[in-house]
Amino acid sequence: MSLTETEHVFAGVHENGINDLLTAFFTTRPRFINYATPAFVSPAVPATVVPVISFPGIPGGIEYAISFSIPAVDLHPDSSGGASPLPPGPGQLDLRTTVMLTVGCSRRADRPNPDDPRAGSSVPISTKLDLWARGKPTVTYFGPGVGEIGLHIDDVEIVDITPDSLESVLECILRMMLQAALANVRLPFKALTMGAFSLALLRGPEIEDDQVKLYGDV
Repeated sequence: MSLTETEHVFAGVHENGINDLLTAFFTTRPRFINYATPAFVSPAVPATVVPVISFPGIPGGIEYAISFSIPAVDLHPDSSGGASPLPPGPGQLDLRTTVMLTVGCSRRADRPNPDDPRAGSSVPISTKLDLWARGKPTVTYFGPGVGEIGLHIDDVEIVDITPDSLESVLECILRMMLQAALANVRLPFKALTMGAFSLALLRGPEIEDDQVKLYGDV
């Protein structure tokens, strides 16, 4: 959507449009929210292959997989009805997703049955966590009509993890991983202006009224 304001050009996108973009992008490119070592790669769920974690005494290393659900964005003002532990303030956005963590756990030969032929093999164990994040839009401007809007994550919160030190470690790891996944999503200026004009950016991105807004000239 575009209109003029005080002899300048305004271009904006509503949070619904951002969520439509995220859904379309990650539905057609699931490898950007699914990451797995070779043992957990499945043709049914395309994933980005990552290396195993090498550790002395573990033959073949530690196999693992990390999968995010498609994130949902809420632009300021907060629309979560108080559910978000990281509600967006002015100029901020809130993001919610879930993350599935899976690790290949080596069976112990001393339990439950040392004669079990599976003893010493690796079996997957998983946990699912609700993840909230808060951040802001970013802009990369290359010149009139050429630029991109992205998403930057500042903080994440995992609900009901104890002790606090474990929560902090997991939140740091997942913030970095989520940011890496979102770095693949870019909204070009042309999508905001629908090709009607070339935006020369003067101000923005700003968040108001559930929209990301850019201001400039043509």
